[in-house]
This record gives sequence, structure tokens and C-alpha cells, in this order.
Amino acid sequence: MSKALLNFIIILVSAFLFLSAVYIYVSNRSGDMALYSWLGIDYNNYFFELIRNHSCRLSPWAKYNLPDGLWMLSFLLFMESVWGNEKRLKWMFCAPIIIFAVMIELLQYKGFFPGTGDVLDIVYYIATVLLFLLLINLKQKCYEENN
Repeated sequence: MSKALLNFIIILVSAFLFLSAVYIYVSNRSGDMALYSWLGIDYNNYFFELIRNHSCRLSPWAKYNLPDGLWMLSFLLFMESVWGNEKRLKWMFCAPIIIFAVMIELLQYKGFFPGTGDVLDIVYYIATVLLFLLLINLKQKCYEENN
């Protein structure tokens, strides 16, 4: 498999993960979330109404924690497709996002930032980084075997 094809597949997986997280978030969360006001999104528009009407019931961990892990993995995979061989540059972009995500959860937990500060979100972030490292290791082995 060529490097370009492998990167294209990684981008497709990244996009799928991101859109899955958005779907879970929009279809299972209330419209009074701070995120909507920060982004200037009208939660009551036709698009969001359509998604909410066709959503499925999810367990609490899938509703509240899984989207965080999916967003993180999507971002990390996208950075891998952009900076694959440039480990220093890749981690220069990835490390601050990982640290920022964990810090936001800790600040929420301590009451310094709006939100719930769920410890499970931090667990998902750590698990996501470990999964990412495993996937990158597999990608590297796959690439080496074919070249």
C-alpha cells in the first residue's frame, strides 16, 4: 500500500470519527450547552431537529464520554496524516491539544471552568492516546512490510 493511499485512508477514518462524535453530541445533548452559544449555533434549526428526531438511545458513557475520545482520536489521526514522518512537528501540535483537553477537564472538576469535569473524560483521553500510538505503530509496520 502506498504512503499516499494510507494517508488518504487515515484522513477518511479521521473524518468518520469526527462526524460520529458530532452526531452523538448533537443527537443526545440538550440545546442549552455552552458550546452552541460559543459557536453561535442555533440548536433549534431544521438540521439539528432532523438529527435529534433520528437519534438512537445511548448509554451514558457513549453519550457523554465517547465523543471526547472520538474527537481526540480524529485530531491525532489527522495530524498523523499531515506530519507522519515529522515526529517533532506532529507532537508539537498534538501534545498541546492533549494537555489542553486534560486541563479543561481538571478546571471543570475544580469549578474554575463551566462544565462537569468528568474523570472518565480524562480516562478516555488517555485511552485514546494509547490507541493512537498503537495504530501508528501498526501503520509503520504495514508501511515497512510493503516497502
